[in-house]
Amino acid sequence: MMCCLENLGVSKMEKVQENSKGVITTDLIFLDSDLDNQEEAIQHIVDTAEFVGYVEDADTLFQAVMKREDEVPTAIGYDIAIPHGKTEAVLKPFIAFLRVKQPFQWAKENEEMVRLVFLIGVPQNSESKMHLKFISQLSKKLLDDDFRNKLLKETDKHKIYEQLSSIEI
Repeated sequence: MMCCLENLGVSKMEKVQENSKGVITTDLIFLDSDLDNQEEAIQHIVDTAEFVGYVEDADTLFQAVMKREDEVPTAIGYDIAIPHGKTEAVLKPFIAFLRVKQPFQWAKENEEMVRLVFLIGVPQNSESKMHLKFISQLSKKLLDDDFRNKLLKETDKHKIYEQLSSIEI
């Protein structure tokens, strides 16, 4: 996918710097997807993150996230999962949000159903604990029924962006 950007003379890092105001971007907000399993959801996000320039190699990030999932599945209740990966393939930290039309079973090991996925990518050499801060702050926000309901029902990705951007990290 990145070959198209490179053919235009845009390096991956330049693409990130031009389009990135922070770790959350509308390019990585997906509403009402037809995906129906953990691997499809993660693959869709990491492929898009590579295409828009946050990731150098989607396969490397995919493997890092799946390794983490194999250790401990990241479904946290409330129909939410927060998978994350820390790898040299991530050029700049990002948080993606994906909402699927129908909840699906997140991991084979348990029956936790998921409809909202927050995927966090962090560069290997980052000393930032951004992903841990976000998980902590998001968990607090998710206790609020109104906050969760907006994530489940809002149809405008720009409003979702504003809502997620309000989370302090």
